[in-house]
Amino acid sequence: MRTETIIYADIIGLFTHAMNHDDVESMLCLWDPEGEWEVMATGEKFSGLDEIRQLVTRSVATRNHRSGERLLPFNVFKNEEETKFCWEYVHKGVVTDKWPAALGNHTVGTKFDLPIALMCDISNGKIVKVREYFDLLTLTKAGHPLHLYS
Repeated sequence: MRTETIIYADIIGLFTHAMNHDDVESMLCLWDPEGEWEVMATGEKFSGLDEIRQLVTRSVATRNHRSGERLLPFNVFKNEEETKFCWEYVHKGVVTDKWPAALGNHTVGTKFDLPIALMCDISNGKIVKVREYFDLLTLTKAGHPLHLYS
């Protein structure tokens, strides 16, 4: 596992690789130990590497990627100061038996397409915060607050 500070030019490529390969350990190497991931659609916050590991591990378990299903980044950019980057993508996946019950009756094998935008803050070559935005109604019906991963 890489523990040294990552130069900024590498971080977007390493992030993309980790996300596209469901590589939890490589993802965690990119994070500051005190980092925070906030799922804006549900209000869930995951602070520190242990909670972020739980979030990423649970997320990976909820779906699989067969032929044609995967993360499809289409708008990736950074600011001039190299303190922020945006990773916008469509997540194409197939529901597994670990799919959050709060999302309703999605049978195993159901395909889904979910547009997501991740706004990422960088400090000292590490990710310190991710704000994850998506339209929760893409996956469920209106009615009550949901918690997907906590």
